[in-house]
Amino acid sequence: MYRTSVLPVALLLTATLASCALFGPTMARADLMNPAGQSTGQATFMAEGNSTRVRVTVSGLAPGMHAMHIHVNPACTNTTGTDGATVSFGGAGGHFDPGGTNNHDAPTAANTVGHAGDLPMISVGANGTGTADFLTTRVNLRGDTSVIGRSIVIHAAPDDYQTDPAGNSGARERCGVISATS
Repeated sequence: MYRTSVLPVALLLTATLASCALFGPTMARADLMNPAGQSTGQATFMAEGNSTRVRVTVSGLAPGMHAMHIHVNPACTNTTGTDGATVSFGGAGGHFDPGGTNNHDAPTAANTVGHAGDLPMISVGANGTGTADFLTTRVNLRGDTSVIGRSIVIHAAPDDYQTDPAGNSGARERCGVISATS
């Protein structure tokens, strides 16, 4: 007959929880939904050294370049614009801007110059599917620049990386709320 002690298991669990609290999550994910509420892809965010690896896969979009942004609110609900029209995924709010710049800029700009949520674009092929895979230091998984509890939005048009507030990137076509997974 084997006897096990609860103490080693409790100590291991305590150490694991303390490690998560101290170092934070190492991965986050968002399921990308279209305006009809159907899942059409996903975005993952993984800690990689001092950077964050972002991987996005999506389907059902028009071929070409599409802007991608981190938005401030963890909501992919529709809102009503000032003209009374429905704004798909308007509940996501504006671009994530922890530096308080109020300036749309290139994904390589410092967070003191432009929105931290200004990401590289995703290229969509003739079959309507697109992928993106890049490293960024603008956002991470903890602290003031954490993407957890925010949303990722893919827009209808390319990003010009200069026009405020959203790079002249058109309608919001995909949205996903970002949650920690580990």
